[in-house]
Amino acid sequence: MEANEARRFVVLDFYRFVAALGVFIFHLKTIDSGIAPVWNGSYGLFVDMFFILSGFVISYSYPSDARGLKAYARFMIRRIARIYPLHLLTLLVFVLLIGFGLDRSARSTPLDFLYNLVLLQAWGVTDHLSFNSPSWSISAEFFCYLIFPLLMLLARKVHPLVLAAIVAALYLVLAHGHLPIWQERSQMYGANYDYGMLRALPSFLNGILLAILFRLSHPYRQKPVVFAGVALFGISVLVLNIFAKPDLAIILFSCAILLTAVGESAFVQIPGSRLLGRLGNTSYSIYMLHDAVLIAVFKPLWTALGLRPDQFGLFALACCAILTIIADRTYAYFENPARRLINRAADIGFGSPRNVQSSAKTSVTSKTSVTNTSATKTSVRFDETEQAAN
Repeated sequence: MEANEARRFVVLDFYRFVAALGVFIFHLKTIDSGIAPVWNGSYGLFVDMFFILSGFVISYSYPSDARGLKAYARFMIRRIARIYPLHLLTLLVFVLLIGFGLDRSARSTPLDFLYNLVLLQAWGVTDHLSFNSPSWSISAEFFCYLIFPLLMLLARKVHPLVLAAIVAALYLVLAHGHLPIWQERSQMYGANYDYGMLRALPSFLNGILLAILFRLSHPYRQKPVVFAGVALFGISVLVLNIFAKPDLAIILFSCAILLTAVGESAFVQIPGSRLLGRLGNTSYSIYMLHDAVLIAVFKPLWTALGLRPDQFGLFALACCAILTIIADRTYAYFENPARRLINRAADIGFGSPRNVQSSAKTSVTSKTSVTNTSATKTSVRFDETEQAAN
């Protein structure tokens, strides 16, 4: 990374925050059958943007010299540290909700628990959602993590135009081909338990392509470009609110992510970065916790207050604020500490580069110390960027 390159794409993190709340509203609107059609936006497609963003951020932060089984093991541990602690927590929360009769999903069986525990619930092994249903996308991402070295090998071996053609072909075949796993056209965009991991594949690879294009974007890294990216993201939200056009949404998401990253990299520190970063930190917790909070708190509250469908807007706004606060505290006191604990244990097991650098500083010349300081800064940047990926 260059000195003027963004350590962490906080505007993209903010997009993730908006998208997580969008998915929450997509589920919250089912609280009453009389909710106005204006709330019937296709915000479930934000999940596909999550896949694109993950492919982009993870491949962008992945060390270019990472090779072999040791590097792969380190990568997988970091990814598991990022997604699994909160996944396990929410899985156990749903066990309690089902035990107390709050979640009346009769299809959450002991076998479903096992599938969820090992993150296989989106691999076509079952015919229904179970427990924390949004976690199907985490299962789908886990599949992409497992084959990530193969995807990176492909991305590094072929020309970006060839990679773009492969990505387009994957979307075309998986989303519009009459495959046995999806009998209807575009059913891929609604897939979850039914091979949702294949739904994630083209978007995750799309994110890797965007990271490659970003690295080639040096001549275009100007601050005004970020406004074009923000405008495109806003348009994508409006498009999803008006009608379901999955292919158009994918194009808009992709352009918005690339332009935003290009523009943000022109800033040493983008205005409001601290707030944007903090909101971005809540996105994973919002996504993973919202269904449990919806069942245990918001649905009973809607009934207890006797609210009408025309009051849904203010109710949704209040719920978003409450959920964001819960997610912020969850990130601070559980999600982030658990991730750091697992990563520290892995660093000890694998031999942390930072520990090597620290010991080297006490026994080498000042020239070597400068080199180690540079390497430490690169490691810090990697940690900051990695923190945002999910």
